[in-house]
Amino acid sequence: MRLNSLQLVNFRNYDNLYLEFNKKVNLLVGKNGQGKTNIVESIYMLSFGKSFRTSKDKEIVKFETENLYVGGNFSKEHTNGLIEVAIGKNKKGIKVNKIHIQKIYELLGNINVVIFSPEDLRLVKEGPKERRSFIDKEISQIMPKYYNYLTNYNKILFQRNQLLKSKNVDSALLDVYDESLAKYGSYIYILRRDFIKKIANISKNLHEKLTGGIEELSITYKNQLNICDEDTTSTVYNKFIEKLMSNREHDIETRTTRYGLHKDDLNIYINGLDVRLYGSQGQQRTASISLKLSEIELINNEVGEYPILILDDVFSELDETRQKLLVDNLNVVQMFITTAEIAHKNIFDKSNTTIFNIESGHVINIENGGN
Repeated sequence: MRLNSLQLVNFRNYDNLYLEFNKKVNLLVGKNGQGKTNIVESIYMLSFGKSFRTSKDKEIVKFETENLYVGGNFSKEHTNGLIEVAIGKNKKGIKVNKIHIQKIYELLGNINVVIFSPEDLRLVKEGPKERRSFIDKEISQIMPKYYNYLTNYNKILFQRNQLLKSKNVDSALLDVYDESLAKYGSYIYILRRDFIKKIANISKNLHEKLTGGIEELSITYKNQLNICDEDTTSTVYNKFIEKLMSNREHDIETRTTRYGLHKDDLNIYINGLDVRLYGSQGQQRTASISLKLSEIELINNEVGEYPILILDDVFSELDETRQKLLVDNLNVVQMFITTAEIAHKNIFDKSNTTIFNIESGHVINIENGGN
């Protein structure tokens, strides 16, 4: 899977930009604030339909303009495709191969993208919300219906919490919400369980390579229902209903939902110790790298092609050893890398690298390697 070309119109600080890409390494070089990350942000939009930097579409439309366009030609499974995102005043449209889509889940999976940013290096160290977001985003790419389940679950959870905050809680309506939460929740629990089990196996092997065999990474699913490998969807449904019912009085008193998917997390251990509590900063970062790299292998295993990889200003956060470990494990994917340091050019094989030098919203020079 690779992105062949990109066109931007009124995207951030770009008026009109057209680029063709190397099938291996695309290095975006420039000082901070010149527009490097804007390019990879637009690539991310082709995959997810939104920015990874803001939830407000109007913030990515160029100042003093009203309309934005992002178009990308891509190749996968020996075929070519086109994704287009257009944003106007109070409206947004997305096309896949010239056909308008109605729901975001129809976009997911057309172009698989894994993004690695400095924030991801703190994935292990940060709170449960960041790890849940990691889980949700990756499962949605592999299985777009998961995104639909999650959207429905969050909508019902919001409605349930609103009901709990009302003066008179309607028990019959609460029953309806509980059944719906358990229905969608049971699907999501099972998919999360299976995803985490797969990602745990892959990341364990990767971490062993990254640490020369001296560290063993262990990742398990932390959830309130104590789900095991043998549990079916109906078993999880019953467990969830039981939790909701047994905590109903507590929920009414506290006016919020105590149990559910919104409390899930990952247990992450190195050599039997909780890396969040006892791991060094270097161990936490290496564990985060193992998790992110495992996404790449899992997507390949599930869809039969490697995803596109975005490395947004990651190298400046890593020491030389971890830079080399990262690059050595990424030679099978198309990469888009942003960096402010010219020295990072030397990390990559020049024959497989195209360098885009960026200044003030313009690509001022392109140094071509092999394609």
